[in-house]
Amino acid sequence: MRVIHLVRSTSWGGGERYALDLCRYAAGQGHDVTAITRGVNTVDRNFREASVPLLRMPLGGVLDFVTPLRLARLVSRMPEERVVIHVHNFKDAELVARTKLLLGKSGGKIWLVCTRHLVKAGKCSRRWRGIYDAIDRLVFVSALTRREFLSTAPPVDESRVRTVLNSIIVPEKYAVPRPLPGRQEVRLLFTGRLSPEKGVDVLIRAMAMLGDMPLRLSVAGTGNPGYVNELKRLARECGVEARIEWKGFLNDVFAEIVKADICVAPSVWREPFGLMLLEYMSQGRPAVTSSSGAQPEIMTDGIEGILVKSGDHAALAGAIGKLAEDAELRRRMGEEAYRTYSEKFAYEKFFDRIIDIYGE
Repeated sequence: MRVIHLVRSTSWGGGERYALDLCRYAAGQGHDVTAITRGVNTVDRNFREASVPLLRMPLGGVLDFVTPLRLARLVSRMPEERVVIHVHNFKDAELVARTKLLLGKSGGKIWLVCTRHLVKAGKCSRRWRGIYDAIDRLVFVSALTRREFLSTAPPVDESRVRTVLNSIIVPEKYAVPRPLPGRQEVRLLFTGRLSPEKGVDVLIRAMAMLGDMPLRLSVAGTGNPGYVNELKRLARECGVEARIEWKGFLNDVFAEIVKADICVAPSVWREPFGLMLLEYMSQGRPAVTSSSGAQPEIMTDGIEGILVKSGDHAALAGAIGKLAEDAELRRRMGEEAYRTYSEKFAYEKFFDRIIDIYGE
């Protein structure tokens, strides 16, 4: 199968990882895969390291006439009866819709799949109707993203709508979870982008409430330097500076996860999905996370971890303290986390659903 992914972002995040994982896995299954980017090294580097063939196009806005022309030329030269073009936002879907028009009858060979990664209501103007009509399958990464999008009754043919819960590719050397460390000092871990919506400030305040409990927090991620300095200043003011390690960006985040006893995802916004939870679960680590987004679709409170109210540092501290004091509870929740990941979120199951959509 011929598959083209359009990746317009100039920074790296969950949506870009989603596209890269699909490219890598599809290529491994014998599909002919190409990624089209805007030529930004932050994004291209990851695709190059995975040996994914790359093309560069403007991927601009309404006034971008170059991308549709180049896409039309590219598709017209392909001998396949169907070419799947998978996009990850509506701006790129619009570019492909214009490509279909340029190709005329040959535009029918394009099967346009759009994954919706945002918790955002659908728009309803005439312009958007045309974009929606061009999309053959609209895929949502969670029930929350689907529900929010449809809340405004956008003019979308719901027979074309699918919900496919996200997944991740786990490196082979981490395919089997390692036992929890089982030491006296309990290690907490946060991984992800350091930005206000991720709630690291809430986690710092929770650490302060846990007093002399033997805890150490590792923070793995990067963000705006000014905001990172604010977080470090807050840690000093809360008296927990000595118990926090700022790891920065890690090439191998799994190496840090296997050192952790408890993983924490204290987001204060509505997470469209939350890939970090799958990373934790795949390694058999219990998680404490807020219930503000799609997290309850991934894990059940009291089974694979603990869900708390978003932004409530006292509730977060209580959940962390409960797990920190009970090694047997950590072990049991970690085992359940891995079982849920294996049975519900393993990548091959996710990929089978995506390939089914490509072939519908």
